[in-house]
Amino acid sequence: MDTDSDRDLLSDLPQSIIESILVKVPLVDAVRTSILSRKWRYKWAAITELVFNDTCRTSGHDKSIISCNLVNFITRCLFLHDGPIHKFELNTSYSPASPDLDQWLLFLSRKDIKELIIDIGEDDWFRAPSCVFFCPKLTHLVLVRCELNPPPNFKGFLCLKHLSLQQVIIPPHDIEVLISSCPLLESLTLSYFDSLELTIRAPNLKYLNLEGEFKDIRLENTPHLIGISVAMYMTDDIAEHFEQCSGCNFDKFLGGVPCLERLIGHIYFTKYLSIGNEQGNFPVTYQNLKFIELYQVSFEDMKELLVVLRLIVSSPNLEELQISVSIRQNA
Repeated sequence: MDTDSDRDLLSDLPQSIIESILVKVPLVDAVRTSILSRKWRYKWAAITELVFNDTCRTSGHDKSIISCNLVNFITRCLFLHDGPIHKFELNTSYSPASPDLDQWLLFLSRKDIKELIIDIGEDDWFRAPSCVFFCPKLTHLVLVRCELNPPPNFKGFLCLKHLSLQQVIIPPHDIEVLISSCPLLESLTLSYFDSLELTIRAPNLKYLNLEGEFKDIRLENTPHLIGISVAMYMTDDIAEHFEQCSGCNFDKFLGGVPCLERLIGHIYFTKYLSIGNEQGNFPVTYQNLKFIELYQVSFEDMKELLVVLRLIVSSPNLEELQISVSIRQNA
């Protein structure tokens, strides 16, 4: 008769509890549990969250060997996996070959993937295969250093709530269509885009984070937006474009966000808002706006000061205002 000390209590736990334990340890350690006993051989293969990073690589100095071993480990894990995969994250400084990555993504598109995060290599780019656009249950998508070309028959990510594109190459029209084809989108991050003129239509959007060289940004049908962070980088071409702009950038960007609670404007943001902004009545009142942080505001530019004044006057319940001043050196 087995005594209490002989019983394997951990192995007798329900699979759901074992999975909740395994997803909290590095994946390479979860896979190693397969050597514990016959019962444990494939318990790791049912976990629904797979996170691959540099902790999965073997030690050594030959980058090609390390990369090859990592690719083999990922491929083996995927093809031994049994059941749905709700989260797949690949975050590593080693870049797999395109055929390997394409094969993984095709496999994931058939496994009810909900969260997909791809950030590979420090200087390498990859082209997302068309199967990425046919993951109907996707709710969370993060792509870094990637080329995106939505296929003509792409119908949108109907369940997507979080979209983050960083250093992504995509035609301007396609990115607008992509955003507007995500009816449940709540969080949007676009980083390191060049000379982009962008109109965002997202009726359920709550959080917006923009960083890059934007020629123009227009927010349309974003009534639930509550948090905005913008960093705009200036080139000579964009500066010239600003001077030739018609219309009021303040109204185009902040005229349709009545629920705004938090606004952070980094470099050149107030300069951008000042284009076309005139003294007079302020049609929008931001009743919920409690926090404003503005970086590198030029106190020598009256138009930028009018932007700051307009924000303050239009925010009757403002609780915190932070401003850093841009000081221009005299020649």
